[in-house]
Amino acid sequence: MKLLYLLDFPPFKEDFDGITKIYFNLIKHVSKRIDVDILVVSRGVNDNSVRYRGVDFPKVDTFFSVKNIYYEHVHFSNIKKNINRLKFEYATSLNKNDTKKLDVKYDFKKYDVIHTAHLSFLNTCHFHNKVIIGATDAATLAMPAKSLKDKFRKFYFKRIENKISKNLLHIHAVTKRDADGYNSDRVFVITNGVDTDKYKKIDIDKIKNSFVFHGNLEYQPNIDAIFNMSKVLQNIVPANKLYIVGRGKTDVYKVLNNIIIVGEVDNIVQEICKYEYYLILMTTGTGVKNKLLEAMSSECNIIANDLAINGLMDRSFLLESINLIENNKEIINILKINTTKNARKYVIENYSWEGFSEQFINVYKRV
Repeated sequence: MKLLYLLDFPPFKEDFDGITKIYFNLIKHVSKRIDVDILVVSRGVNDNSVRYRGVDFPKVDTFFSVKNIYYEHVHFSNIKKNINRLKFEYATSLNKNDTKKLDVKYDFKKYDVIHTAHLSFLNTCHFHNKVIIGATDAATLAMPAKSLKDKFRKFYFKRIENKISKNLLHIHAVTKRDADGYNSDRVFVITNGVDTDKYKKIDIDKIKNSFVFHGNLEYQPNIDAIFNMSKVLQNIVPANKLYIVGRGKTDVYKVLNNIIIVGEVDNIVQEICKYEYYLILMTTGTGVKNKLLEAMSSECNIIANDLAINGLMDRSFLLESINLIENNKEIINILKINTTKNARKYVIENYSWEGFSEQFINVYKRV
């Protein structure tokens, strides 16, 4: 079997964000067993680097057991972006002509399966009959519809999801809830995993009366969660601080006086192990949270709400491993009795990338 991963980012920075982390681990494991090539197509490609979310990554020629890595620059004029929007596609979607040029140059038919990591590549299905698109959230499930602008945005993305459903694409969703957002019999669910060899407990003195949360600081569901957690702690334990670890601009958080921004760190595992509790009270967003799995694997003592554990399997065993709250005031009792729980065993048994890579390989064989 010969497989092509079609990406709009380089898979060489495991900790950059959720989507790159998924493909870092997936390609790392799958390439050990299958003949894999990577094609990176992005408007951020130049002679020496690939720009992704404002960061320049050097081009590399090797990545684990991948056979070939190719790079292609693509240009998106404002006219081209607006045409895409009118067609209810992402502004930076490759149109059929762009995709045809790639097909001519790289001969898509020599691959048994093409696995794309972004909705921008949906037109690939016109040039190959076995195209997987993912990891795909049903974005509209996480979108508010309060203002007229919100309603229009939700309508627009729903049209995109409907278009994806009608194309001959196999859709990878990370939870059943996300899969239900697509009207297609080609949807399959494989959730996120975690590198349990990297994310494991580090014995270190804990900061007293502390909570921690980590993630992309510019990701809207994370922003919503941080503001919510700040308010919750202010109301019930005003003396306690919430430490925020992650990459991104922090100006939006200046109004929160019980938040301490740690920012980006070299060793994320060592950092999140420094705090008494890992707090994750989500209010928006879909999908299984990489940050939660990492904290669980690192044996952090976790306090979570129901949306934070969306999509996680074996709920009864999970409840033995984390502090799941239905009411924010339950946090007071957890702190009072100094409840300590450990979810590493749960993660090893349910969310190891070794097992997930096997699931993906089985999908590649049957599509």
